[in-house]
Amino acid sequence: MFTAAYYAGRTRDDREPAPAGPGPAGSAATSACSRHDQLITSAKNSNEIFFNLDNRRVFYDSMEGYLYFTDSPTGSLIQTVRATLAGLNSSATIEQIYLDPHRFFSGACRVRLSAEHVSTLLIALRLAGIRTTVR
Repeated sequence: MFTAAYYAGRTRDDREPAPAGPGPAGSAATSACSRHDQLITSAKNSNEIFFNLDNRRVFYDSMEGYLYFTDSPTGSLIQTVRATLAGLNSSATIEQIYLDPHRFFSGACRVRLSAEHVSTLLIALRLAGIRTTVR
C-alpha cells in the first residue's frame, strides 16, 4: 500500500506524462467559438442537431415546430420549459430522442411547440442565459 509520503517524495520528472490530447483546434472552430454562434443550417436530422447542443444551447426548428435541447430530467432547462408552458396554461410532452435504432444511446430531447408559445418560450430561455438558434 502506497502512502502519502511516497507520492510527496516523487519528483516532477518521475511522474507519468500528461496525455497529448486531441490536438489544436482548427481556425473555423476557433472563430466560431469566439463569436458564440452556431451553424446548424445543414443539419438533416435530429441526430445531427444533437451534436451541436449542450446544456446552455437549444435549437428551434421552425419548419417542424420542435425545440431540441439536452438536459437532465431535473435540470434547469427542462424546468424553464415546463414553468413557461405552465404559465401559458399549456403543457407539452418532452420526447427523448435516441442516437441508435435500438434505443440504447440517449441523444437530445425535443418538444413540439405551438406557434403562439414559441416566442414566449424562446425569450424565457434567453433570459435564463440559454443561447438559442432558430432555423
